[in-house]
Amino acid sequence: MSEFPTLENFFAAYFHQDWALEHDSADAVVDTYRDSESDATVARARDELDRLLARDLDELALAAQLRALGSEYDPTLAGDSWRGWLAAIAQRLAATTPSP
Repeated sequence: MSEFPTLENFFAAYFHQDWALEHDSADAVVDTYRDSESDATVARARDELDRLLARDLDELALAAQLRALGSEYDPTLAGDSWRGWLAAIAQRLAATTPSP
């Protein structure tokens, strides 16, 4: 079993090889996950992100970890670092959707 089962589900199911065909941006993928999963699942994902970031892995190790978790997105192609992208995901997951 994965040490990060919720993140594995998130990355493999939402950042799969065809994610760009389903969403306009990586942020839209995160927003879809946050808005479609239960509050408890999103909280587990944030906790696992915090634990992953606390490991203080270098960029190559973070990239390898994310690939192992099923991510097909590479934030460096958009000018971001792996650590910066993960921190941004954590912030987006913590955000609440505004009421209409």
